[in-house]
Amino acid sequence: MGVQSGDSDGKTGAAGSPAEGGVALPHDHPDTEPTCIDPQAPIHQGVEAIAVSGQPSTANRVALPPGHKLLEYTIEAVLGAGGFGITYLASDTNLRCEVAIKEYLPGDLAVRTPEMQVAPRLGSDIQAFRFGLKRFVAESRALAGFRHPNIVRVLRFFEANDTAYMVMEYERGEALRDWIKRHSSLSEALMLRMFLPLLEGLDVVHRAGMLHRDIKPANIYVRESDGSLVLLDFGAACHVGDGSSRSMTSIVTPGFAPIEQYHTHGALGPWSDLYALGAVLYWAVTGERPLEAPARMKEDPMAPAARKGAGRYSARFLQAIDWALTPDEADRPKSVSQLQAVLTGNAAVPVGGGAVVVASPAAPEKISRLRLALAAVGIAILLTIGGLAMFLKSDPPASSPAASSAPAKSAGTTGTAGSAAPARKEQKEQKPAYVIFDVSPAGEIILNGKKAGSSPPLTRLKLAPGEKHKIEIHGAGLSHYWTVILEPGETRTIRANFSQQY
Repeated sequence: MGVQSGDSDGKTGAAGSPAEGGVALPHDHPDTEPTCIDPQAPIHQGVEAIAVSGQPSTANRVALPPGHKLLEYTIEAVLGAGGFGITYLASDTNLRCEVAIKEYLPGDLAVRTPEMQVAPRLGSDIQAFRFGLKRFVAESRALAGFRHPNIVRVLRFFEANDTAYMVMEYERGEALRDWIKRHSSLSEALMLRMFLPLLEGLDVVHRAGMLHRDIKPANIYVRESDGSLVLLDFGAACHVGDGSSRSMTSIVTPGFAPIEQYHTHGALGPWSDLYALGAVLYWAVTGERPLEAPARMKEDPMAPAARKGAGRYSARFLQAIDWALTPDEADRPKSVSQLQAVLTGNAAVPVGGGAVVVASPAAPEKISRLRLALAAVGIAILLTIGGLAMFLKSDPPASSPAASSAPAKSAGTTGTAGSAAPARKEQKEQKPAYVIFDVSPAGEIILNGKKAGSSPPLTRLKLAPGEKHKIEIHGAGLSHYWTVILEPGETRTIRANFSQQY
């Protein structure tokens, strides 16, 4: 079968040449009632959007109907839908082949109008919708530049209906989540043969300054032709290293998301994706989903892969999995190459995490001297930074010049005597921040220790910008935890999926 999904589950195709020109942004809409043809339309869909038989579904009422024309493409059916949009099976009337087309339609921010356009739900959603649209186009352009057999192949992207579309190759096969149910007790040799090429593809993504952020069995595709793996669904992807690593959406899949994805200012990096990939390997080895990251931070009750898979897999292979799954990001592998080196036996897992030491002919005495020198320099730097931090952290005396001349550091900080008036004025002009909830199937929202309601029906909360807010979502025997700090006017979506699909 050939099934490809939207943002949450299923299958997808991949890469090509970018289209010319920019993307037309939707017109502004008044901040009153949402514009939609059916308030009860199932905008949020997960794996249910794919029929049990594995055949495409046409039941999504907000999706483009079969027969709808998009340039030279004709919509045939809905392959899947998720929080970021809808993925269609379509036919290319020029090349006479099947393709997968992903439409940017974030269900918590946008709706389908009677004219088949995509529009923000409310005026307050316009900024977040536009930001997401620009990111969708940016990620499409980046993906179109990738040339790797284990990464989805984007053929082109274009604008229409006040939104954007990504055209991908249509792959035939099934999600690893489903494939592995029929292929239990995978050998170590087979797993290495499947996952090492996938790691090489992930390395291409990381070298381009991108993170996937949602690696899980549902987003890894097993090709029908040769059993190779393809990494799908970059709807949650974000750039790192260019100051734009903040995403408008916090993505967590229980057991597969690392702790840093539970925070708006989490230290995201390649190690974040490697945690998720390690979780996939743990699941493949043990048949169990790893514990959710927040539950592992203080005292980790999860049995390591080295214990669960002992006797069936090599100690080196299992140790590599446990290393990738280290709760603290500082102790995980920092790059794909580090994890590959351990998986293939070319390096050992370092004691206490950190960089991998690969065997080399260098003299041990020289290496030891170098390590001692680096350690001495590191200690000196830490002492200097520590002293500077203590100096900066200490409050100046009330009569000191610093107290009257220091500017307000942020809109949420009360100014000193000399800057109190400007700070108050700035606070008055601040726009409120909002958090939007996409909870499936349902959960109880706790904000700063107090019950805020159940979602659904609760979908949005106003938060004070610049302040730290603790959000909990409890449902179906699981709990999600976030620490959120929003800027004035910022809207962030938090998704929590308590279903058993991953």
